[in-house]
Amino acid sequence: MKELKNKNFICTKDGTLNKESIGWSRKIFSNCDIDSGYFRKKIWNHYMWMSDKYICAFAIVKLDYAGLIFIDFYDLEEKREIHKNITIPLCNGMIIHNSVGSYAHYQNKDMYFNIIRVHEKLHVMIKWNEIDIDANFILQKESLNVLVPWSDKKYHYTSKQLPLKSKGYICIGQDENETFNLEDSIGFIDYGRGIWEREKSWYWLTCGFKNEDLKVGLNLGGKWTDNTGVNENGIKINGILHKIYSDVNFEKIDENTWSIKNNQNEEEQIDLIFKVESINDKKNNKLLVKSSLKQHIGRINGEVKVNDETIKFNDVICWFEDHYAKW
Repeated sequence: MKELKNKNFICTKDGTLNKESIGWSRKIFSNCDIDSGYFRKKIWNHYMWMSDKYICAFAIVKLDYAGLIFIDFYDLEEKREIHKNITIPLCNGMIIHNSVGSYAHYQNKDMYFNIIRVHEKLHVMIKWNEIDIDANFILQKESLNVLVPWSDKKYHYTSKQLPLKSKGYICIGQDENETFNLEDSIGFIDYGRGIWEREKSWYWLTCGFKNEDLKVGLNLGGKWTDNTGVNENGIKINGILHKIYSDVNFEKIDENTWSIKNNQNEEEQIDLIFKVESINDKKNNKLLVKSSLKQHIGRINGEVKVNDETIKFNDVICWFEDHYAKW
C-alpha cells in the first residue's frame, strides 16, 4: 500500500479508475469528480461530534436515484435518543459538491441544512424540528485519504478528517431548550465518493480523546476493503497521521463485546476491546435500497502501537457501525 505524494484524482472522464492514485495520502485528493456510473455512484458527507456527554451524527447521502438524510443524537447522561431520517426521490433539491470540504445544502418544510467552507473552517447549520445546530469544524492539514479499488469501474475514495476541534452548539427542544457546547466535543468528518458494487458490507470504528499532552483520533475499518490491498486504518497523534498498514479483525465475543485486533505485524499492534452501551438498528427495505445499519455506541479499552508510539485507550467513547447494503 503506497503513500501518494502528488496531486491525485479518482478516475478519468469515462469513469475508469485512476490506478496511479490507488493507495493513501495525507492530503485530500485535488479532484473528486465522478462523471459516470449513474445509479451506481455514491456520494456522502458524514459529520459527527463526540463527547462523554453526547454524540451527534448527521449524514447526507446521494445515490442518484435517491437521497438519504439522517441525524442521530445520543444524550449519554440522560439515556435519551433522537433519530430522524428522510428519503428524497431522485435527490430533488439536494446539493452535495463533488469536492471534499465544500458546499452542501437542502431544505423542505420540516428541515434545513447548509454547509459551507470559509478559509480553514467548515460552517454547519442544521435546523430539523427540535434539533438546532450551529457549528464550525476547525480543519487540519493532515487527514486520512484512501482510494480503494474493486475493479476498473468500481471503486471508492474515502477522506477521514479527525480529530477536529469544533465550536458552536447543539440545541435540543423547542420550548425548554437544552444546549450542548461543542467545545467539549471532538469532531469527525467522513467523506465518500465512489462507484459501488450493488451489494457491500462494512465495519467502521472511530473515536478520539484529548488531554493535556495528547490529542488522538483513531479510524479502523473492515470487510469492504478486503482483498483490495488497501485499508482505511490510521491513527492521528497530535496532528500527525500514522498509517496503520495491517488489516484489522473485528470479532464479536458476545452481544455487548467486540475484540478488535490487527493481523500479525511486529511494527504495529492493535489490541482493543469495545464494550457496547447502546445499539440503534436502522433497517431500510425500499424498492431500490435495502440495508441494515447497526450503530453501536460504547467504550474502547486497550492500546494501539505504531511507529514506536503506544497509545492507551481508557474508556474512550466510540462510534462503531456494522452495515450491510444492497443499493
